[in-house]
Amino acid sequence: MNLLQRIVAMLIPARLQQERTYLPMAQAGVAVTEDTALTFSAVWACVSVISRTIAALPWLVFERTLQGRMPVDGAIRWLLQNRPNPEMTAFSFRETLMLHVLTWGNAYAEIQRDLAGRVVALWPISPDRVCIERDEVTTELVYRVRDGAGNWVSLAPAAVMHIHGLGFDGIYGYSPIRMAARSLGLGIAQDVFGAAFYANGTVFGQLVEMPAGMSPEQIKNAEGYLNERAGPSKAFRSKVAPSGVKVHQLSMPMTDAQFIESRKFSVNEVARWFGVPPHKIGDLERSTNNNIEHQGIEFVIDAIVPWAVRLEQEANTKLFGMRAQGRVYTKLMTGALMRGDAKSRAEFYRSMLQLGVMSVNEVRELEDLNGIGAAGDVHLVQLNQTTLEHLAEHPGGVEPAQPPAPPAADNPEDPEDDSAADAPPTNVLRRDAMAWWRSQAGAEWRERNAG
Repeated sequence: MNLLQRIVAMLIPARLQQERTYLPMAQAGVAVTEDTALTFSAVWACVSVISRTIAALPWLVFERTLQGRMPVDGAIRWLLQNRPNPEMTAFSFRETLMLHVLTWGNAYAEIQRDLAGRVVALWPISPDRVCIERDEVTTELVYRVRDGAGNWVSLAPAAVMHIHGLGFDGIYGYSPIRMAARSLGLGIAQDVFGAAFYANGTVFGQLVEMPAGMSPEQIKNAEGYLNERAGPSKAFRSKVAPSGVKVHQLSMPMTDAQFIESRKFSVNEVARWFGVPPHKIGDLERSTNNNIEHQGIEFVIDAIVPWAVRLEQEANTKLFGMRAQGRVYTKLMTGALMRGDAKSRAEFYRSMLQLGVMSVNEVRELEDLNGIGAAGDVHLVQLNQTTLEHLAEHPGGVEPAQPPAPPAADNPEDPEDDSAADAPPTNVLRRDAMAWWRSQAGAEWRERNAG
């Protein structure tokens, strides 16, 4: 190991990630894990809307050529767009990867290759079974995966697609659930409290004053008798207390606890952690008909595009060989999510057609319509458009027509050759000019020949 490798080994720990365990984090009196967090409706909604949006996007492959970007229809496109492995569709595969990375902070997929090194399948790996380490000799990353029998299998980085979120070292991502444990714990606690409130007959509790001299057995029987009431349907039933028992009802108005307001705040808090506009998870309190479209565009820009770029770059570096990298690349087509309503799309297409940026067939393809043939591939521009230079030379906007030039004479010095003057004069001035030219030219010619 050379000096540089030793320095890198000293700066970067040999093990970046220990084996993941389901150790619950107690926040607000409830356990918060990657699994329990999904029972909170706001977390489920955020994870679901991002996952299914990414999964539904077309994932295409292109090649940079001298003629521009050309689509590539090959094995990689089939795996990304249709079927990554014999057991899953592309939608399910991408949805699973996004679920892993949005909860655990990391998503892994094993790249299966044939004997020729070509990619033939992509298999998702549960993130709790993966441990990232560095080789102490080469300082290279090693992905250690625990199989069903408990054995550890080492995989090279080239054999693993690793999608991660925000992380300290750029290799391993933080778990959003662990980072947001306090906020999520408060929201889950509110759900548990609301469920217990209705299960307790919408009554907070009561203090029972027992007569003196009761034995522990009598007190236990009385508590069981008084605690039989449970559930909303039993909230207003009457019960008879033992002789000498006084019941003091304990209550606190829900408005004093700000229960409804705090639940709304928890929803916005979760949406903030995942970068999702509240209206995408069912909170339309601050959404109007005027801003809902712009909020949808913000959702694409802030929540979808960053994850799409992570997926694209990981696929570009892991699925293509060195000779193809930079020339062949993948692209998640997010443009369809930002097209807006029918009126906005019509105005956009009209502008693109008039500027010659798009052809009719390209517009029809975006609208999932068949082309109209070769005529639809022509790029059209408006006829009355011109350049500023041409307008400066011709202020009228139209270049004046030039009269056709007269045919050149075979021998302009020969006065006998008057083919250029065969056309009859159109006015008196031209007629006199032609006669003078003939007399002068003829005199000079005769003078030279006479000598």
